[in-house]
Amino acid sequence: MSINAHPAEGSNEHWGWAGSVERFLSTPPAGILDALDGHHRRLMMAPPSSSQRTAWVEEIDTLTTALKGCVVAEPEVRTSWSIVLEFEMPLEGGRRPDVVVLAGGSLVVLEFKSRGTPTQGDIDQASAYVRDLSDYHAASHNLPAHGGLVLQGASGVSAKHVDFVTVISPSVLDRYLVDWSTEGQIEIEEWLSAPYRPLPSLVEAARRIFRHEPLPHVHSALAAGIPETVELLGKLAEEAARTGSRAFALVTGVPGAGKTLVGLRLVYERSAEVGTATFLSGNGPLVTVLQDALQSRVFVRDLHAYIKTYALNQRVKQPDEHVVVFDEAQRAWDARYMHTKKGVERSEPELLIGIGERMDEWAIFVGLVGEGQEIHSGEEAGIAQWSKALQPPVATMDWSVHCPPKLAGEFEGLPVTTSDRLDLTVTLRSRRAEDLHQWVRHALEGSLSLAARLGSRLHEARYPVYVTRDLDVARAYVRRRIDGEPDKRVGLLASSHAKRLEAHGVPNSYMATSHMNVARWYNAPPDHPEASNALTQPVTEFGCQGLELDLPIVCWGEDYLGSNDAWQLTPIRRRYPPDDPMIMLETAYRVLLTRGRDGLVLFVPPEPRFDATEVALLAAGARHIPRADEIMDADPRTAVV
Repeated sequence: MSINAHPAEGSNEHWGWAGSVERFLSTPPAGILDALDGHHRRLMMAPPSSSQRTAWVEEIDTLTTALKGCVVAEPEVRTSWSIVLEFEMPLEGGRRPDVVVLAGGSLVVLEFKSRGTPTQGDIDQASAYVRDLSDYHAASHNLPAHGGLVLQGASGVSAKHVDFVTVISPSVLDRYLVDWSTEGQIEIEEWLSAPYRPLPSLVEAARRIFRHEPLPHVHSALAAGIPETVELLGKLAEEAARTGSRAFALVTGVPGAGKTLVGLRLVYERSAEVGTATFLSGNGPLVTVLQDALQSRVFVRDLHAYIKTYALNQRVKQPDEHVVVFDEAQRAWDARYMHTKKGVERSEPELLIGIGERMDEWAIFVGLVGEGQEIHSGEEAGIAQWSKALQPPVATMDWSVHCPPKLAGEFEGLPVTTSDRLDLTVTLRSRRAEDLHQWVRHALEGSLSLAARLGSRLHEARYPVYVTRDLDVARAYVRRRIDGEPDKRVGLLASSHAKRLEAHGVPNSYMATSHMNVARWYNAPPDHPEASNALTQPVTEFGCQGLELDLPIVCWGEDYLGSNDAWQLTPIRRRYPPDDPMIMLETAYRVLLTRGRDGLVLFVPPEPRFDATEVALLAAGARHIPRADEIMDADPRTAVV
């Protein structure tokens, strides 16, 4: 493979320019600029703006000066170092760092900003590029990696290390490139051709499955056992079809283990091989968003509507599908709640099993079991409902049960086959996502010192958690953080129990959130006025459960106030009250606080009664968003001159 300084028009190369330092210094700046222009047109289907071209000209000039200085200091730099400009991170929707320097045996990622002072969003963006290349790019996994934020508008000689990124003026770039380099040489052809495999969001993963595209594997994906679990469930479906029998299977897993992906893959594959299949969810917003993303109502359907159609409407014949997958099996509505809501004396599990017994010849039902996500009334009864539904007098046919060993005791009296492959024990998420869940748990339970330790680990893993009393500051931070990253999703989240946030510009009332277009909020282009990125309309825990944002702003409400020694919870009164309103409210905040893929911003309203809440969150490890002058203020512990 040869690296062309000016890729041919129509090329599939995912970078603007790449080559050795020697080649960079010998190529006229106009030639490099033309290469970047052509790459931008292929990627964005539009010419670059005049401001973008101006930024490239300044960047090329600064980089040329710095590299000449590096060559003077160490002549071998000319042939042993390489430069990659506008490296497009595959599968990331056009996201790309400005410059990657393969400095001997080290990886250096540079972001250039025209300003003379940085924002925290600039710093975190540069840090995230380093983090994601290290995590997801096969040729970068084990390399020493450094991030630099080059402030083109900075005067004099200045540098400061802030949150794993060195903020520097152009005049000292050569010095730091040499300092960051190590012995060795990274082969640029191998680096450019190495796979980049980020974990997609649920919505993007669903799109890829139904476009016949393979899902990328992060380090732990194969170890998570997803292919083996799908294969086992597929064989159970084939056996049920061959023998004319009925089977019920449960799949459990830790948060982020890919249970929903298992269900979607099974539905897609079984629809083609053993007859129609469907994925059911009682999470209305999730169904709406997935149906919109897939532009299909066939594969993903609303659980409650399915039950209404096939169990409560006796004039409708049995469904066509034989393979039925449903998420959050432990949250199915119990008989008490069904009686209150629908006037029906049977639970959802009883009604679903009844539907399965009406299916021609055979059926397999697969329930996906999550943990700690009960935010609706009537969802607290758990797995025991399914055991009752599968036995006489409710069930009139024989059902075989397949589950992980830990659930076998729930189905006493039934033929049970256990398999460890039905328990997904490895999270597909990064270690920082696991730490986030634990941080949220400790913070919400009031174990602030334990939370603070995890907060430090999150910070070290480049997953920032910020708190601010100014919503405009929060908005400015997230906008700066995703600047130039067209597919990143940000948005406002708020508890449905909080009733005083509208006074602070957060319309989270039932009327405001129930009349919004949730599919457009998640799927519309980021510049659409109704998209989440507009940062005007929030969704509540009901609208974000099971879905993700790259960087959410969680708007803290008066329903979860800090005090001297504990949280003060004030859940609202529901028309259909849950068994434990306090647990339901805590779970609502757990959902809100675990939606972010890249970080988390907490907006605490600027009222005196929220002062203790801010103190508690800071004690739990959250940090203030610093101002530009605070970032660059002299500090002998971190300043480097």
